Formats: sequence, C-alpha cells, structure tokens
Amino acid sequence: MMKTIEIEEGSVSGPMPKKTFRVSHSLAGHPLFTLDRLARLAGSLPPGQVEFNGPVAPHQDPNLTPSNGMTPEETVRRIEEAKSWLVLKYVDTDPEYKALLDACLDQVAEQTGGLMGDARQRHAFIFVTSPGNVTPFHLDPELNFLLQIRGTKRMSLFDHRDREIVSLENTEQFPGSHRNLPYSESFEAKAIHQHIEPGEGIFVPIFDPHWVKNGNEVSVSFSITWTTKESERLVKLSRVNAVLRKLGMPQSEAGANRAWDGIKIAAYDASRPGYNLMKRLAGGRRGMVAIFPGRKAAAPTAL
Repeated sequence: MMKTIEIEEGSVSGPMPKKTFRVSHSLAGHPLFTLDRLARLAGSLPPGQVEFNGPVAPHQDPNLTPSNGMTPEETVRRIEEAKSWLVLKYVDTDPEYKALLDACLDQVAEQTGGLMGDARQRHAFIFVTSPGNVTPFHLDPELNFLLQIRGTKRMSLFDHRDREIVSLENTEQFPGSHRNLPYSESFEAKAIHQHIEPGEGIFVPIFDPHWVKNGNEVSVSFSITWTTKESERLVKLSRVNAVLRKLGMPQSEAGANRAWDGIKIAAYDASRPGYNLMKRLAGGRRGMVAIFPGRKAAAPTAL
C-alpha cells in the first residue's frame, strides 16, 4: 500500500529532532486540496480559524499587515491574482482532514520505530498562497511537517539557538505576542535553504525561525503539527521565562538549571487555568495584549 508520507531511513534519531530533514508524500492531486474544496472549507470555518492578508515582506510589521478586501472564500477562488496569503487553521475539526492528519503521523511513528510516536495535540493547517507571495519570518512552538501539494516554495530555515539570528527574548512565548520576528537579509548567509515541490516536504524543528517565498504559481501546502512531552515542557518554560523577563528577571535558557525549571513548570501548571479564564474574558489573544503588554498583536484582518 502506498504510504501517505515517507521518511528516509536514518533521518530521525530521537522523538524531537533538532535538525530539518526532507520527506516525500502522496498528497499532490488529492481531492481534499483542490481550490474548489478549499474555498468551500474557507467559507465554512469560523473567523478564528482563518487568517489572510495582502502582500507582505519577510520583515513584516504585524501592525501594518495589509488586508486584501475579500472574504476567505473569495480569496481562495481568486488566489492566482489576489496577491494574498491565507491559512486555514485547525482543519482537523473536519473529519476528512483529521483522518489524513492521523494517517500521516501514525505512519511517521511506524517508520521511525516509535521514536516519533508520542504525537500529542495533533493539528493541521492549510496554506493557500498567491504566486511570489511571502510568509514573514517567524517561529512556531510545535513540531511540524510542511508538505507541498501544489506549486513550489523556498524556505529559509535557521537554528533558534543562534543568537545572531534570534535573541533569547524573541524565542520566548509571551502572552499575546505576535509570531513575527525581526529579520535582516544578512541572516541568509546562515540559512538552510529548502526548495520543495509537489510530493515533497520538510520537517521544521520546534522554535527554529523561518520565512517562505512562493514560486511563480499558486501554492497549496499542508502543515501537520504536534507536540511531545518534552516540547510541551520547553514551551511552558518559554512562556514563564517571557513573563519573568517582563518583570525584570531575565532567565537562562531551558536546561541550565533543571531544578529551577521544575519549579517554573509547576508554577505554570498551577496558574494556567486562571490564564485561560482571563483569555476567554478578554476575547482571545488580541485582548490579552491589553493585559500583558509585550510584542504587539497583528492588525485585525478584514473578513
């Protein structure tokens, strides 16, 4: 039986790889990724599960992100000339995409002998992008396979531990902060450049900053993300460290003091229910910016 995703033997040495590697897949041409199907999906998702904008740059200021003046469904149907970037978030709420997500990650677990089998908080995202458009420089707090379905992309990927690329402060996950990061063209000398075509994909390590440039055609990409016990621990420490920094107490990186790390994680777990309640009362991430001023949230997208 043809595999949905295939990993070359020897690519993975642990449950949370620190280096990128390439994969192949059989999703190019899959009926779930036609523009008509994606337009209907975009029109059916709640506003919180769709983000889209007009043309941006790698160093995009989130407060100056341009709107394209269209609805999500119209953006997908006109993506060839829309000069836009659109992401459909948590498409695993749809049973068909959930089945595809699970098939991919279950096969990854099987092919790595269980090394990558602890896939928690599984989610899927679909990126639909106009020719030549850009996804700005950012990092993600999950492990990720980016699978190219249609068109081509080039990703510039960097080591998040390189302080000439990203400061320790900018790797920390402050409540309400936007994902975009400061970028300079001089970074490119240190980039791993990955070019992917339909049927190809790449693994993106947790926290590794990156930006993406589309080729000369419409692009459709399927991003499958997950966490592990260790990645969840690192994200918790990142969030606690960000808050402590804002209080004037900058912290060492995770792992510098395991006992102190354990105390911070226990404090995080104890305070999380209260934070979640505040987030709901504030109306989500944007509302939290007013309570916890940090990096600014993105400007609202016109729907």
